[in-house]
Amino acid sequence: MRLMARSNRHDAGGRRVEAVRPKPSTLNFTAHSLQPMAAASRFGRYGPMEKHDVRGLKIDGTELDRLRARRQMLREMDPEQALQVIEFRRDLNFLQALALAKQEGSIIVPNFVHDRILTETKGRKDKKYLEENYPVRTGTLIIYEKPDVPFDEEVFFKGITFNIPSKFQGKVNCALVIVYPDFESIALGNNKYELRAADENIHLIERFPKKDGWYIPHAETGVPHGESAEANSNTKYLYRLNGSSYVGLLACDGYVYYGRQDVGAYYRASCMFKLALF
Repeated sequence: MRLMARSNRHDAGGRRVEAVRPKPSTLNFTAHSLQPMAAASRFGRYGPMEKHDVRGLKIDGTELDRLRARRQMLREMDPEQALQVIEFRRDLNFLQALALAKQEGSIIVPNFVHDRILTETKGRKDKKYLEENYPVRTGTLIIYEKPDVPFDEEVFFKGITFNIPSKFQGKVNCALVIVYPDFESIALGNNKYELRAADENIHLIERFPKKDGWYIPHAETGVPHGESAEANSNTKYLYRLNGSSYVGLLACDGYVYYGRQDVGAYYRASCMFKLALF
C-alpha cells in the first residue's frame, strides 16, 4: 500500500515545510500509535520489558570488547541468518533503547545490518514481517550541523549534546557517525544528556546531503551521502531536518510503503520506536 497524502515537517524555527516525498502517517509516532506486535513469529521473538532510567551507560573494557565482537559477528553473518537471530521490542524512546541494550548486554542492530536484511533476504518480501517490525530505530548514531554551517565545539538537539572533537571542528556539510556500543549517554540533570565517544570510533561522512533525496549509501555505515542520485536498488532515500542541526539514532523508515529502505535522520529522542537487539 502506498500512502499518497503529504505529511508535515517543521524547520528549526517551527515553520511547517513539506517533505520532498510523502511519508507514511505511521511514522508520526506517539506513545500509543504503534499497533501491538505478535508474541512470536518465524522471524523473531518478542518479550515484555520494563522502563529504566539512564544514569550514564558506563561499560568496562572487557564488556565493550565482547559487544564489539558481537557487532562484528552480526556484520559478517549471512543476512538470512541475521534475520533469524535478532529480536524485536516495541514502544521505546531513545534513552529507553540504550538502557535496555545495556541491561541485556545486547547490540542494538546497526543501520547497515537492517539494510542487508531489507534488501537481501526473503523477509524483504514478507509483508507481515515488515509491518510488524518496521520502522525501527537502529544502533547507528548520527550528528550533523545545519547545511553550510561548520562544526563548532558542540551540536545540540532537543536536550541531547555531542561535543565535537577538535579534528572535526570547522568541517562543513559532513556528518559524524558512531555505531553502538561505541558511544555512551551521560545524564546531566533537568532532562538533558550528553553523548560521548572516543575519537577513533567516529566515522566522518563527507558530502552529507543538505536536503532530502536519493543517495548512495556509505559503504561502512549505510548512511546516504554524496551527490543526489536516481531512485534504484542501489540508492536510499534520506530524510533529514531542514535548516537544523541534529543528534540522534538513525531509523529505517517506511520500507513497507515504498519497497526499499528509507533512512530517517530527524526523529526526536522522545519518539517511540521498535528496536532490534542481538
